[in-house]
Amino acid sequence: MRVMLAAGSLAIAAAILIGAGTDVRAQGDEVTKEQYDRWMTELSNWGRWGDDDQLGALNLITPAKRVEAAKLVETGRVVSMARDMTIERLDDPASTSANRPPVLAGSVRNVFGIDTDNGYFWERYEIEYHGGLVTHLDAFCHVAYNGKVYNGRDFDDVASLEDGCSAMGVVNLKEEGLVTRGVLIDMPGTAVRRQDIEAWEAETGITISAGDALFLRTGRDVGQSGGYHPSLLPFFKERDIALLGADVPQEGGQIEGVAIPVHFFTLVALGVHLFDNLGLEALAETANELNRWEFLFMASPHGVPNGAGTAINPLAVF
Repeated sequence: MRVMLAAGSLAIAAAILIGAGTDVRAQGDEVTKEQYDRWMTELSNWGRWGDDDQLGALNLITPAKRVEAAKLVETGRVVSMARDMTIERLDDPASTSANRPPVLAGSVRNVFGIDTDNGYFWERYEIEYHGGLVTHLDAFCHVAYNGKVYNGRDFDDVASLEDGCSAMGVVNLKEEGLVTRGVLIDMPGTAVRRQDIEAWEAETGITISAGDALFLRTGRDVGQSGGYHPSLLPFFKERDIALLGADVPQEGGQIEGVAIPVHFFTLVALGVHLFDNLGLEALAETANELNRWEFLFMASPHGVPNGAGTAINPLAVF
């Protein structure tokens, strides 16, 4: 069996486990590769919305779902869910790293040839958003499992070094407008399992439902670690979530022989787009202050041509 990742993904396989160091075998609920491969087939959304579909679980965000989410707005308070960027100067143009901050590649101050105070500042940035630093959205062409991307398309047919993503890219989301109910689970230091979420639902009275955007705060920014445990994967299918995100790149455990199980399962099998490296500290503070864990979620991805994702600033509106 082949396991394939889009360009650069092998380099980030270790990086995206930064909050994930939990070994599932130590927890008594080991997920084997054999079980995982059955889930990839039995729980797949391939063909559910047609053989040519490139939106995946975004089809679950119906107009009625958006209207329902809009009704959650009570105060109009807006909270960014993006991590603050740090910028470095481009001292070595050839350098590359999955965890390199955005680079200020050039700037110009043009005074139109006149020696006055009139002018403007003009900058250009290079952003390697995949990895563990920048808040970004993953498109379906970002990773492949056994040579396939979402809906059974061949990875080699949709992604290349020369042309980027000719299909299953982030440009498909430009007209969608990601607007739905967002749900924040605040469980720092936890590899989150089904029983954790079900207990949380019983305590809060909130039920995660079809078309929701589900987010997890692991406490990364206060020295905690965690993520979505691999045993939780069938839960995502059962609840029909539309979007998934965390303040880390999702992974909250390991499966022997599967490098990044949450990424593969959600992006490839379910057709669920991922928000990696969110900044969730302010959101958690607001949710605790208001005692509200559901909100209107909004994100507008850049229509990057042939892109496997984009840096993004998602918003929560209470």
